[in-house]
Amino acid sequence: MAVDKTIVVDTSTLVHDPLCMEYLIENKILACIPWTVLEELDHLKRRTDVGFDAREASRNIEKLRQNKSPYLKIIKEINWKGIEFLDHHNNDHMIIAAANAMRQTFSEVELISKDTMMRIKARELGFKAQDYYRNQAKNNISLELPRIEVKDTEIDKDHFIFAWTSEKHGTVGLNDAVVCISDWKADFKRVKETGAFKERFAAVRIGSHFQIIPNTIQAFGIQAYAGPHLADSSDSFNWPQNIALYHLSNPQVALVFLEGGAGTGKTLLALAAALEQRRAYRQILVSRPMVHLEDTDNIGYLPGNINEKMSPWLRPIWQNVTFLKEVSAENQQVIDKLLLDKKIDIEPLDYIRGTTFFKCLLIIDEAQNLTPHQVKTIITRAGMGTKIVFTGDLDQIDRKRRLDRLSSGLAYAVGRLANQKLVASVRFHTSVRSDLAKIGVELL
Repeated sequence: MAVDKTIVVDTSTLVHDPLCMEYLIENKILACIPWTVLEELDHLKRRTDVGFDAREASRNIEKLRQNKSPYLKIIKEINWKGIEFLDHHNNDHMIIAAANAMRQTFSEVELISKDTMMRIKARELGFKAQDYYRNQAKNNISLELPRIEVKDTEIDKDHFIFAWTSEKHGTVGLNDAVVCISDWKADFKRVKETGAFKERFAAVRIGSHFQIIPNTIQAFGIQAYAGPHLADSSDSFNWPQNIALYHLSNPQVALVFLEGGAGTGKTLLALAAALEQRRAYRQILVSRPMVHLEDTDNIGYLPGNINEKMSPWLRPIWQNVTFLKEVSAENQQVIDKLLLDKKIDIEPLDYIRGTTFFKCLLIIDEAQNLTPHQVKTIITRAGMGTKIVFTGDLDQIDRKRRLDRLSSGLAYAVGRLANQKLVASVRFHTSVRSDLAKIGVELL
């Protein structure tokens, strides 16, 4: 058996990517799993946030064992020689001790972990330790919207489109948006009106042309809003919100990513667009990963059934629903009826990942806390007529020991699925909560 490398895989890697063993073995890497890792996977399978992934990782290990893969080794040995001062009952330390035992057989052993502190400890003890780099984002989506110049004479005002050419407009992917500096006033009723060149409208590339987005586009009474600090400025406009409303309302786009800071309106727009299109879907489902402070699971200690246990995580969702109710009396009547008929419902993430959804609109909030594998699993649950919206903030990752801006499933999926006609992504950057919230986002 030719082995290119010997590595010890810890629990965080298996939970991050349950298929990691197959990937490592394909590359002729001897993948060693400490017994402590098996025990941790067995414990994690009951957790609501990572249980699905722990169970899948366990099944993949069993499959490899049944196939008698020569590249998989379960480590039962532990060697504390040279590291006697470590806590012998600490799981992380036991995994390091298992790696220490492997060094008696193999000259070079490397520990692979998504846990930052685990890597720091291992390196300080003289081990090679690396992050698990598969499924990391190659591109950062935190880019400003490009600006292009569009003359009035270039616009087809029957269809409100204009031609795209890479020579003139540069690299613009499918469903990517631009802000247009134009002399056309973007008045869809008085199409001949022109004025000075300034930022007039946003447009989305669809094939060989750009589609102009009306500045007045709305959903369930919600329009693009620049926030109280710019409310009186005639030159201000929230282009990302305008573009998001277009993608959320477009039936040709089946997957939308909304990424941006706190208070930028991501979840509110997703809910408003879902309610506006309620007749197009059998059900509107909302979910979010239940990630606890310091990534510890306390849900089992909370009273009540699963919906009652989820209640603390769902408060931001219900706050947005309440806000939409207050927009108008009609909104309140519509929402109350949808809630009564279970046309709007909340699903734990594990339930979503285990079901195929037909003609539903799924909103996955706080998606920055999902791994690439979790995002993939959710997307592959989509049946015919289903639309999925992921919202999240890459600057507010709660699993900081195991995820960062590059390894988050949100960033990874945005990068991998760019330039697909069914997929759109929007980056938000303007807080619309209050002047105080804006200062907090910018300066803290």
